[in-house]
Amino acid sequence: MPTFDEIWRTADELRDVLPIFTLAEQERRQIVSQMRVRRFRAHEVIYHQDDAAVDAFVVHRGLVKSLVRDRDGRELLIALHGRGQFFGELALFQHDPAREASAAAATPTTVLQIPRQDALRVLEHNPRAILFMARRMAELNLRLARLAAGLIFMDAAGRVAFVLIEIERIRARQPFALTQDELGAAAGAGRRTVSRVLADFAERGLVRVEPRTVRVLDDAGLRREIRTGYSADAAHDPFRRLDDVVIRDA
Repeated sequence: MPTFDEIWRTADELRDVLPIFTLAEQERRQIVSQMRVRRFRAHEVIYHQDDAAVDAFVVHRGLVKSLVRDRDGRELLIALHGRGQFFGELALFQHDPAREASAAAATPTTVLQIPRQDALRVLEHNPRAILFMARRMAELNLRLARLAAGLIFMDAAGRVAFVLIEIERIRARQPFALTQDELGAAAGAGRRTVSRVLADFAERGLVRVEPRTVRVLDDAGLRREIRTGYSADAAHDPFRRLDDVVIRDA
């Protein structure tokens, strides 16, 4: 089990993104003393949807995926969390909360686990920490709004193209493999539909399908797929700024 000094050093590596470093020294030591450093293998579950939500998490190293499952076991990938990003933070603002989504490591990952009461203590006594968390919640709301817009207004090819572009951007910083099932979960499409779309993209030279992953060959071509069917007026295109992403890292 990591010592206090080891946890302190781990947290200190995130001082540019963790609000606890706005606290006084004694307050910092108190919250760090309650933290846990947890390490997960690729694809290992961190928590399940509907589990009791008693802690918040922040990614120290690696990549975490958040997934929602329906009663039939179908998945929707709603976010990827990279270095310095919180996940499970909705637990801080709910009474007797349950997890709204499952979380699993997409790659070998290290996270800091912060008890709910300690995180709330930071927020209650530190306006800068409250502002920090409010921005995080605003980002989450924007991400989910864009996800909903994509599922409603894009066809399957556009949604797959959009996800591929964002995955490739993240992969440039954090290498990881993406299966066709995971691609479908992110795009809100079934495996058969994803296979059909990828075969078409590959035939046109937009992507290369490899074992357990897909590589983007023509970024501009995929962006044109996203625009298909949209108004020529860019102001009416909710995905005109591809840097405002549904799936994102820090």
